[in-house]
Amino acid sequence: MAGGTDLVVEVNQRFARAEVLLDLSALPELQTLQWGPDYVEIGAGVSLSELERWLAGRIPLLSEWFPLFASRLIRNRATLGGNLGTASPIGDGPPVLLALEAEAVLVSAAGERVVPLERFFTGYRQTALSPGEVIRAVRIPLPLAPQARFYKVSKRRLDDISTVAAAFALRLEAGVVQHIRIGLGGVAATPVRAYQTEAFLQGKPWDERTVRAAAEVIRGEFRPIDDHRGSAAYRTAMLGNLLQKFHAETAEVAV
Repeated sequence: MAGGTDLVVEVNQRFARAEVLLDLSALPELQTLQWGPDYVEIGAGVSLSELERWLAGRIPLLSEWFPLFASRLIRNRATLGGNLGTASPIGDGPPVLLALEAEAVLVSAAGERVVPLERFFTGYRQTALSPGEVIRAVRIPLPLAPQARFYKVSKRRLDDISTVAAAFALRLEAGVVQHIRIGLGGVAATPVRAYQTEAFLQGKPWDERTVRAAAEVIRGEFRPIDDHRGSAAYRTAMLGNLLQKFHAETAEVAV
């Protein structure tokens, strides 16, 4: 464990017990923070509060996400590595990192390997981690897409579990979509990328007509479930609405 913010809930509320617990918080290999020419490397054990201070707004999409992730007390303990390792389909961190095309750096006694995040989540709360592996770091490639937003749909805006979480990263040239990545939570068994919608938008003008059609594509791309946080129909509607909201907030860039 690192921050233990998920594990302690399991212990206190569900009386879960582990035969062995390893505290990883003191390992220097998990505390790296490096801004290089090709990527940003964030140690899996760095707390979100420390990461927020170090970045100082240099990754705007993360800056939008930080204040919506739990409370300051939780962010003082929570880590990116833990947020990925739990592989929750309703976690807010994975959609942001998927939109940023992040990679997970995994390490074991056998060596180190890098796994693109879209291949890291293999099933409901399952990951590509092999026995004996840990997440050493998260890498975010550079340069960043200039337009990015994170949206959280929940009963309370702050300190609540998302019904739907969506992150968008966009690059335009002369009003035409050259690059778009869409990361989503709460609409499938794992955090997901909206590949069909991304492909539909690629090379098209970033205008109301295109985005209205893309909203129908993204609404049909996933089959979310009904639960106490929201119905499948509500989640489906939110997907299209959030894409259109992103367009409304970035449309002036295309002019």
